[in-house]
Amino acid sequence: MNCPRCNAKVTFVKDRCDNCGQSMVQYRRIISTSNIYYNKGLEQAKVRDLSGSIRSLRQSLEFNKLNTNARNLLGLIYFEVGEIVSALSEWVISKHFQAENNDADMYIRSVQSNPNKLEMYNQTIRKYNSALYSAQHGDGDMAIIQLKKVVGLNPKFVRASQLLALLYMMTGKRDNKVRAKRLLMNVSKIDVTNTTTIAYLRELSDIQLKGETPHKVSEAKEPEVRKTLPRVEADAYKTITPYKEEKPSIMPFINIIVGVVIGLALMGFLGIPQIKANIKNQENTEFKKYSEQKAANDSDVSTLRNENQKLTEELEKLKKENEELSGVDSESGTTLQESYENLLAAMQYSMNNDKVTAAKRLVKVSEDALSSDKAKQIYQQIKEDTFEAASDSYFVDGRDAYNGEGKYVGQKDYDKAIKLLEKALQYNEDNTDAMYFLGRCYQQKSDTEKAKEYYNKIINDYASSSRVGEARSRLRELGE
Repeated sequence: MNCPRCNAKVTFVKDRCDNCGQSMVQYRRIISTSNIYYNKGLEQAKVRDLSGSIRSLRQSLEFNKLNTNARNLLGLIYFEVGEIVSALSEWVISKHFQAENNDADMYIRSVQSNPNKLEMYNQTIRKYNSALYSAQHGDGDMAIIQLKKVVGLNPKFVRASQLLALLYMMTGKRDNKVRAKRLLMNVSKIDVTNTTTIAYLRELSDIQLKGETPHKVSEAKEPEVRKTLPRVEADAYKTITPYKEEKPSIMPFINIIVGVVIGLALMGFLGIPQIKANIKNQENTEFKKYSEQKAANDSDVSTLRNENQKLTEELEKLKKENEELSGVDSESGTTLQESYENLLAAMQYSMNNDKVTAAKRLVKVSEDALSSDKAKQIYQQIKEDTFEAASDSYFVDGRDAYNGEGKYVGQKDYDKAIKLLEKALQYNEDNTDAMYFLGRCYQQKSDTEKAKEYYNKIINDYASSSRVGEARSRLRELGE
């Protein structure tokens, strides 16, 4: 545990910091509370209570924002439920607070290492936002089309599945309700305690999916029938009349023929017009259905054309953004992402008072690539704080290499001294001490032209420098 005032290492059981005397009782209690909420969130995540785990981990970070374990786990849970932007935000913040030995580096690399998957995540986010806008403005059909693509690209995107299920439910059609319940059942396996999913499933409790166990309804018990003797008809035992053959008659045949003729006549007068009317109504109905279907198809074609145009525009925009992100600055040779990473590292080293390392990272930053005024302001501030110190550090090393002192004791190395002194001028071009010793190095290497160049530069451009007199003396030695 580190002291919140002086950042010194303090044993967890101690009540005061040995370095500055800061009381550690309340701070230790805060750290312990943050760890308790982190452990609770971890246990909830293990049983897929992801909503509860998010709440616990947020409380953990409210007590201790430097708890990188809680922040990394929160990013993993956001990634699991399809919230890619929130996940990357948590990992970047975690990396800022703990630059070394941080699992967030691995998580960020795993997302950024696959450009196709990263592009897929970008598409899901854009389509979800577009679908949400369409849904808010009453265009439910367009929102459903876009959300189906979002869920197809990322089935774990819980919010997209919930919104699609809600739009299905709002149509009122049973088939769409079945689709909505199937979607909600899938996302309920990702986050078992999501209150929105549970509320939607309660609304769809009357919908039965295939393979789902139906609710058993208690059947009323049929009353027991009392057994009685069979009933005997009144004429059951009537005397049988002897058989007597009847004489054949032609009247039944005549009646049949007359009935058939009358039936045909009635069908001609009554049935045929009705049949014709039914056929006409059926034709009208089929024509109406055809017209409606054609209008729907035309609408779908128009919708698909508009969607294709929007997708084309989005594709061009994404290509342009990708070119900007992956493009290399012509002067510095670094990408936009590398510039921001080096700026972040330089700021961290500067905060740790390691000015030389901060200057080394800052020199890799392309100032033209920084788009925001805040980033440029930070760049200039770090440059003012570190470049002069870095120049002085390189000058001292170069002077030691020239004189054979310090870590170069006993071995003068003029070539090494020249490299170090040139780096000193790279960080501070007005460092006349570095110019003077560069002249001395070239004088020792018998390169009189280069030596005179540096001596004359001191005399002509820095007349108030303390090295002017020495530079004139060296020029006299060289015959000037």
